[in-house]
Amino acid sequence: MPSLRIVTQNIWNVNNHWQKRADAIGQNMRELDVDIICIQESAPDHFEYLRSHSFRGFPHAYYAASDDGSLTPRPQGLAIFSRLAALEDGKVEIGRELETRNPWMRIVQYMQVKLPSGHSLAVFNTHLFLSSAQKLSGIKSCLEVMQRAQFADCIHLLTGDFNINLDTQPEYLAPLAEHQYADIWTAKNGDKTGYTDPYHFDRPLAKRIDGFFMQRDRLDRVMSVSRVNMEPINDGRLLLSDHIGVMAGLDLDHKASE
Repeated sequence: MPSLRIVTQNIWNVNNHWQKRADAIGQNMRELDVDIICIQESAPDHFEYLRSHSFRGFPHAYYAASDDGSLTPRPQGLAIFSRLAALEDGKVEIGRELETRNPWMRIVQYMQVKLPSGHSLAVFNTHLFLSSAQKLSGIKSCLEVMQRAQFADCIHLLTGDFNINLDTQPEYLAPLAEHQYADIWTAKNGDKTGYTDPYHFDRPLAKRIDGFFMQRDRLDRVMSVSRVNMEPINDGRLLLSDHIGVMAGLDLDHKASE
């Protein structure tokens, strides 16, 4: 059985019955016994609702603002909810979206935890660029953060909404591959499709843009990776997000010295 379960979920901000959707996602996370949830598209007021209602079973909550709302319609950011306390958490700005219609500041949020096994795990949460010209720079920026000295002894898990088709756009992911980071979905599920976007009743799922990357020599720690939060609520009339979430199950029970 996995000793740690981590979910990534673009929660679709405050669009379309967001409180009902957030509460349903929170219930799913409790039933799945998830330990860490990485959220994309979270406004500050949205985060406060998640912390006090939907994800109240996760005592450690970390918000990383990616914009103050001065250049965009409303503030937005990333969030990590965890049953485990962080040794440290923070964020790194990696550039503003060049498309003037959507000038969000893109960031990488990180959280480092020490596990009972002795392992240190660094979780990196991001929501990368829509602009094709910036997709590669976004991946390189994530890699630069992960390679900081403070994370040298950690197991790395990069997750989020990459806005990159992870199955068909390897040119953007090349820096990760060159530094021995693997897409754990393909490592564990092979050619099995894991499409996560777009998730609308009137459009079929067409691509996989949400997922996880880990150091290739740590892949033996990955027990499973699967899609979650797929089932609609309200008699099938309300989707939980415009993305499907992804959950990784990790086996980190072995002592770090082994």
